[in-house]
Amino acid sequence: MYFCRKYFCLATLLFLCSGPLFAQPKQLRDGDKLDAVIAVVGKYPILKSTIDAQLQLVLIQTGKTGASPDTVAKLRDQILQTEIDQKVLLVRAESDSTISATESEIDERLNDRIKQYERQFGSRAEMEKAFGKTVAEINSSPELRDRARESILIEKLRGAKFSRPPVVSKRDMQEFYAEYKDSLPMVTAQVELATIVKLIKPDPLQKEKMKAFAKSLVDSLRNGADFSVFAMRYSQHSTAKSGGDLGGPYPRGTFLPDFEAAAFRLRPGEISDPVETDQGIHIIKLLDRKGEEIKVAQILLKPEASKKGEDSILFLIESLRKRALSGEEFGRLAAEYSDDQETKSIGGSLGRVRVEDLGAEQRSVIDSMQIGDVSRPVKISYSRTMTGFQIVKLIGRVEPHHPSLEKDYRDLEALAMQWKMAKDFSKFVSDARKSVYIEIRDPNKL
Repeated sequence: MYFCRKYFCLATLLFLCSGPLFAQPKQLRDGDKLDAVIAVVGKYPILKSTIDAQLQLVLIQTGKTGASPDTVAKLRDQILQTEIDQKVLLVRAESDSTISATESEIDERLNDRIKQYERQFGSRAEMEKAFGKTVAEINSSPELRDRARESILIEKLRGAKFSRPPVVSKRDMQEFYAEYKDSLPMVTAQVELATIVKLIKPDPLQKEKMKAFAKSLVDSLRNGADFSVFAMRYSQHSTAKSGGDLGGPYPRGTFLPDFEAAAFRLRPGEISDPVETDQGIHIIKLLDRKGEEIKVAQILLKPEASKKGEDSILFLIESLRKRALSGEEFGRLAAEYSDDQETKSIGGSLGRVRVEDLGAEQRSVIDSMQIGDVSRPVKISYSRTMTGFQIVKLIGRVEPHHPSLEKDYRDLEALAMQWKMAKDFSKFVSDARKSVYIEIRDPNKL
């Protein structure tokens, strides 16, 4: 496993603006009211049954089905306020002519949420039993489609208003820390590391043969061969069984640069020339495009390294280790020789890594090292398609402690950014409430 930088999370700082996309309807009993409007936001009524259904789902998900009446009342009010916020944002989104939700986007949203609930309940059958609806009924339900549309519009509104992460000032950091310092989790034991990675490159002769084969496949595909059949037969990607379909749609910035540039040049149905990336040689078919989002399929061919090539990389990284142990600056060697693009420009620095996030083999290597030591080369899986060798230098150790601005500024900065994003969005919602008609009744009295 490859060493990486990870941060601890404070999930409570995230502002959740929308409730569940769908929930199990409450079963009516003798004497129950059919329904009641408990709030109105703009032109949208909020029904008691909607809040009750969401409440029931939340109680099940959080294991609080036996909660006290006071707890249930507070939770119901929180759900109501969240639903009001969602309707306020919906009104704002609908007033923006640049924001819309297509039927295909709604279908995609429902399918994604269904998969999420299938995983939660363990199977499709259990999910259908819990919600009292089949998947076909869920997909065709006008109410559920409306809620999917709402969530898409709200997400697009949020993206339009908060497309860039906020700048976190020193004053923001101090305010965040003052508010949350007592609830921040302990910083567990960490190690500060730097790395040099050398990737095992494919054999040049085999790569040329693979390129020629890829060109022959492209010729056949352009002359009518079935792309999905060829993908199942030749592709070395995990999507081969599904005909190479990568899913999506995906926006720009999702794929590797050369892959993405070639894909966005295609028209639906077209086949690309072979495209070479670090993952291998790709043949791309554009399935669909809507604006700056695409659906693509691919055939991936992966030239393999020769034993001779692997041995030469091992010899090189062993020589780099000897040079570092002889006194040459590790950071300069990393900048010149490392194949890890994320760290080479900063001297191979991985920053502080939690010991608990290391694999057993990694931990045993680090535990036996002294500050300043450089590990022996270890073979790693750098990505799903590439392997290589890695050496790490132990720069320092951090004992468990309560986080402070002085020692943990960088880690806390990531949390403070989440906090500020939530704070800014909360203010946006609060301001939006002032411009939308809202009438609230007490749901506990209905």
